[in-house]
Amino acid sequence: METEVVAAAKAGDEAAFAALVEPHRRELQVHCYRMLGSFEESEDLVQETFLRAWRRRETFAGRSTFRAWLYRIATNTC
Repeated sequence: METEVVAAAKAGDEAAFAALVEPHRRELQVHCYRMLGSFEESEDLVQETFLRAWRRRETFAGRSTFRAWLYRIATNTC
């Protein structure tokens, strides 16, 4: 199931992309908050993470989980 959603997202389906990233929003905010110590900044950087993931969605190769890929982007963004 996730494979089909990932394929749709990589093809430019915004709804599929949202279905992939939204379940991870809260945990990514906590992850960023732990690195930054600022709730507002962590919210901004989660948004930036999602934007970067959208722009580079075609680079997701599936060697890791989509969640792990998002975490890597979030960590680099922070």
